[in-house]
Amino acid sequence: MSILTSRQEIILFSVVDDFLNVMMPISSKHLIDKYNLDISSATVRNEMAKLESMGFLTKPHTSAGRIPSRPALRHYVKMLADKLERHPEHNSFSFNTHLSDDMKQSERSQFLADAISGMTSYLTQVSLSQEDELVKGMYLTPITVSTLLVIIVLETGNIKKVPINMDEGITITDLEKLSNELNSIVINEPLSRISMRMQQKVTNDRVNVLVTSIIEGVSEGISNQKLISGRSGFNHLMHQISRDVYTLQHLYDDMESDQLNDIIDLNTIDNVDVYFGDELKRDYDSISVITTNFDILGQRGNLMIIGPEIMSYKEVIRLLYSFRNQEPKGSDCNGRGKRK
Repeated sequence: MSILTSRQEIILFSVVDDFLNVMMPISSKHLIDKYNLDISSATVRNEMAKLESMGFLTKPHTSAGRIPSRPALRHYVKMLADKLERHPEHNSFSFNTHLSDDMKQSERSQFLADAISGMTSYLTQVSLSQEDELVKGMYLTPITVSTLLVIIVLETGNIKKVPINMDEGITITDLEKLSNELNSIVINEPLSRISMRMQQKVTNDRVNVLVTSIIEGVSEGISNQKLISGRSGFNHLMHQISRDVYTLQHLYDDMESDQLNDIIDLNTIDNVDVYFGDELKRDYDSISVITTNFDILGQRGNLMIIGPEIMSYKEVIRLLYSFRNQEPKGSDCNGRGKRK
């Protein structure tokens, strides 16, 4: 993709920004009148023609104005994110939703999904990780000469089992000694911290390889904890992409089977990310996903906003930045997310 000049950046951002507001082709005269650009109409038309040749703008045959292409939307989203990261004070949202401390995780995720969908008028999913329980015991049980089962007992009685490959030279005595040493490190530690705590464990070279495998296996097992999700606003999407019955049906199926998180890789999300249809892991070409990972009241989570390809990117992205930086407070559940 061609590198844009500063003037082209300004014109492209303005075209996309205005198009998303009015959903009509944007003309050079409109830009000059609205933004008081200190350049001639001919210069703006020339720059818009160059942006069209670069693939950023398209011109409907019945209109003098232009509309943004998908590459233009991607570029706009990047420029918007860069601006919000450099100038967080531009975020005018205040997220005042209150959460009850005694809410169950399912209630908490559903409450947040309802509040945010009400603010955005888009399909919203809020996923929270399982509670970070304390570890009450770790047991190393060989199931074959080359396979070890790590059993982690949590304070609620829940048990996690993680299979590990091990060297055939490891003896029962080695395992008993290592089990005692690891238990002295991980007992009464939160589940999310035990991999870090075990990294402090130093043993002889022969057993140290096994410790490394245990750390890697447990880390992966913890990161793959089931997320508890709340969803709201599918009715919005039904109106917004009513003609795309295929996408609506398959999105609904993914929601019902609790697989909506599978349409993107949650582990690769960096700050606030936008995915267009052709970037999703499903064949959903008519939608976009705006998403972020966050921490709230000691829990990790993911917030996903799903809408049509042409959606209110600026408002939603600003809201997600606000949500990340101003987490809801634990209090009563009578509050609602509000926008200034």
